[in-house]
Formats: sequence, structure tokens, C-alpha cells
Amino acid sequence: MQLKLHDNLKKLRKEKGLTQEKLAEILDVSVGAVSKWENNNNTPDIEMLAILADFFDVSIDTLLGYDLSSKRIKDIVSAINKKVEAHRFKEAEAICKDALVRYPHDFSIIYTSAMMLYIKAFENKDDDAAKRSIELFESAISFLSQNDNPEINEFTINLNIATAYALFDEKKAIKKLKENNFAGVNDAMMALTYLKMGEIDESLNSATSGLIRNLFGLLNSASYMMIALSAKGDVKDIDSSLELCEDLLMIIQMFKNKEYGYLSKYEALYQVTKAYLYALKGDDKKMEQYVKEGKNIAVLYDKSSSNDIAKNMKFYYSKKDSLIAFDSLGESAVAGIEKTINEQVLVLPGTDKSILKNILDIWKSIKL
Repeated sequence: MQLKLHDNLKKLRKEKGLTQEKLAEILDVSVGAVSKWENNNNTPDIEMLAILADFFDVSIDTLLGYDLSSKRIKDIVSAINKKVEAHRFKEAEAICKDALVRYPHDFSIIYTSAMMLYIKAFENKDDDAAKRSIELFESAISFLSQNDNPEINEFTINLNIATAYALFDEKKAIKKLKENNFAGVNDAMMALTYLKMGEIDESLNSATSGLIRNLFGLLNSASYMMIALSAKGDVKDIDSSLELCEDLLMIIQMFKNKEYGYLSKYEALYQVTKAYLYALKGDDKKMEQYVKEGKNIAVLYDKSSSNDIAKNMKFYYSKKDSLIAFDSLGESAVAGIEKTINEQVLVLPGTDKSILKNILDIWKSIKL
């Protein structure tokens, strides 16, 4: 059984932004005493251990860092999770209740108990479980310094709190969702919550925002997937990239509300991508065909349209009459696609430079 008091004490002190001198002053001990504790040359007596645990808001077990205690906590967390997986919430609650008494300052116990109640609340439509989960999630935030799971952070915990509120208090849920709506991650949940509140226009506004963000997230991610697949060089991968390209072009048609608008820039770019993929397959005739189609769309876009998504999107119900988009293509689709190939695609490992330069020559030579 190994003690890790010296490491934990140093870590907790630094997390509070304290020097050894300042901690010694707070505890009314000498700086030398603190130094000896942290260098593992001496150990505080039991009374001082209790004072230190209280000051750093951790259990004495956590402060000491018993390996045995750590294993016990992991076993408890595992037992809770297994009960939840089996939907045996009554048994899981009993384990949580005991664990919270024994380890009231352990992050993993608090967070796991909160998640158990959170899942129970949604499965059983249990408002009381939702309220108790919120209390524990809020407590867990205070002990986040103990967390070693990169997928759990203050943001994700606050999202859980917001969705738990949605079960019994939509106004508090909306407030929390708005506070944590980074990059529109909560747009869909806000749309649902507003709908439950009977606020139809607000629901449509949030749903529109979510639809736009997710649509362009899909288009951008798929663009990189197509290039990555083509870089593998296998016929099967190139065919998969072509299939994805065709699907994206269909999606664009689904969401366009007029012939040429902001989505046409993506359409032109995907036609050129399709040309590149056919060239990789050795079909120069189709390559030239799709370069011309892409150039035609880009020219017509430049003549008649703008980067205002609101003017080109079906299913647009935002409060904003205008929504100007910014992208690496810039204002002109013709010049932007040429610039994208030159500055972004040609420099990527795995791309066929000779084919890309040939496509650029054809693109420049087309007069429309």
C-alpha cells in the first residue's frame, strides 16, 4: 500500500495557486514543515491531515493517495455502471448512497452517481432523479481537478445539467443551454425545449441555426473525406469518394431554393473534385466534362449571387433576414476555387500534382 501524500499535497497546493510560504502561513506552520511534507521527508499528524483535507476539500483517503483506496473506488464505479447497464436503478442508488457517504469528495464517485440519476431520470421520466442529478453534477464541477477522463469537462457537465433541467423546468434549461451553446452545439436541444414550451418561432429559429451549422459541417467534413480517400489510391476508395461526391451534390440540390446562391460555390467545388477523381481513374473525358460544369456554375454564381445563406436556403426560418457566410473561397467562386487548388489541395500529401495542374490549366482555358 503506497502513500502519495507528498505528490498530492504539492499538486493541490499548485492548483490553488499557493506558494509553500503562503500555505504555511494559512496553516500556521513553518515553511520547512510544508517543504518536508512535499519532499516526503515528514508526514503531518492526524489532526493536520484532517485540516489539510478540509482545506483542499478532499477526503483524507484522496489526500493520502492510497492505492488500495483508489482501487476500491474504481470497483465501486464499475459496480454502479453495471447496475445502470442492467437498468437496476434501485440497486445502483443504494451503492451510490453508501459511496457518497464514504467518499464525499471524490470526483469519480460524485460524477458516476450523478450520471446514474441522470439516466434514471430520462428512462423513468423521474423529476426527482433529475433534480438530484443536477445537485451532484454541480458538486462534481468543484472536484474537476481530480478528473483524468478527457471526455469529461465543465462544458460536458453543464450540458448534462441543462438537459436534466429540460425534464421539469424548461426556462432554466433554455438559460443553461444558451450559456453553453458554443458553436451551436445546443441548437437542436433548444429547438425541442422551445417546442415543449409552445414557443414555435423560437423553436424554428434554433432549428434553422442547427440545420445550417450541421449542413455546412457535413459538407466540409465530407470534402476532407473525399480527398483522404482519393489519397489512399485504391480503386475501391476512389469509387467510394466519387459516390460520396454524388451524394453531396444531391444534398445541395435538396437545400437550394434557387438555381444559383451560396450553396452553388460548394456545388462548383464538388464538380471539380469529381473531375479530379475521374482523372485518377484514367477517364480524361469525364474529367474535362466536370471541370467545365464546375466552371459554368462558378461563373453564373459570380454573376448573380452573394454569400447570403438566407437567400439560398430552403427551410430558412431564422429571425435574421440575412446571414452572410465566410469561407476560404472568398467572394468569387471562380478565383476562389483556383486559389483553393493552388494553396490548399496541391500542398496536401497524397494528391496527384500533375492531374491537379492539368485541371487548373483546363479551368483557366475555359471561356464562358
